[in-house]
Amino acid sequence: DRISALFQSAVPETVVNLAAQAGVRYSLTNPHAYAESNLNGFLNILEGCRHASVSHLVYASSSSIYGGSTRMPFSVHDSADHPLSLYAASKKANELMAHTYSHLFALPTTGLRFFTV
Repeated sequence: DRISALFQSAVPETVVNLAAQAGVRYSLTNPHAYAESNLNGFLNILEGCRHASVSHLVYASSSSIYGGSTRMPFSVHDSADHPLSLYAASKKANELMAHTYSHLFALPTTGLRFFTV
């Protein structure tokens, strides 16, 4: 409800979402925090963007989605279908959700696959 109210009051043109429950190790001990923040939280952002007719969403993903790949350097064209942690899986899910919203609702999105920062 608070995210929805924020979108209604701020009426953003562009949204940059860098929020997430980060860290691979913590996802092993508190998986529900990752589902709530990284999946439900991101869905709230997508819905806010959709209903506010945002012109572009930029969001944080993670290099962790490459899993155990040993191919260097990583490329956006490399497979990222085998994440090795719940954190990585949640960030890959965010990319898929963003892609779906782009397709269904003409919401331009850009995901940034950050490495350890």
